[in-house]
Amino acid sequence: MAKKILIVDDDPTIVTFLEDLLRDHDYSTCAAYSCAEGLEKARQEKPDLVLLDMEMPGKGGTMFFVNMRKESEIKDTPVVVVSGVGPRPPALRKGVPTISKPVDVSLLLSTVAERIA
Repeated sequence: MAKKILIVDDDPTIVTFLEDLLRDHDYSTCAAYSCAEGLEKARQEKPDLVLLDMEMPGKGGTMFFVNMRKESEIKDTPVVVVSGVGPRPPALRKGVPTISKPVDVSLLLSTVAERIA
C-alpha cells in the first residue's frame, strides 16, 4: 500500500503541484488548506508524513505542529516543512527538515523517502 502524505498549505497551486508530484512517485496524498483543517485531516487520515507550510492565515504552521504533537495518535508523525518563510520557529525541533519554496523537487523527494522509509 502506498504511503500517505498530508499536505497542509493554503495555496491551492502549491497543493496541486505537490499532489501531482507525489502521486507520480507512488505516494497517496490528502490535503488541507488551513491548520484547523490540517489537524482534522491528520486525525482522520493518519498520514505517514506531513508536508507543512509555515505561513497560513489564522493559526500558522507552528501552531499546527505544536497542536499535532499534543495528540497521542498523531504526535509521532514525521513532518517536513515546505515553506517560503525564513528561519525555523523554536517550536520546531532541529530534527524537522525545511525545504524552501520554490521547491527543489529532487531534495523534496529524497527527504520524503528518507522520512517515511
